[in-house]
Amino acid sequence: MKRGSYLSVGISVGISMTILFSIVFCKVLNSYAGVGVGICFGISLGIVTSLILKNYTNKKKDK
Repeated sequence: MKRGSYLSVGISVGISMTILFSIVFCKVLNSYAGVGVGICFGISLGIVTSLILKNYTNKKKDK
């Protein structure tokens, strides 16, 4: 995978998880504070996903 594909997968996962977490936490907390929580979780999950993909493919190349 190229570097751009890591970034695009990370961004797409981050955006989709941000929307999902925002909806869930707004319903659970019954306030708009859930949007901030959803954004934080979505961004962190997107970064972690792109790092995991990058490390996984680098280890696969080394074998």
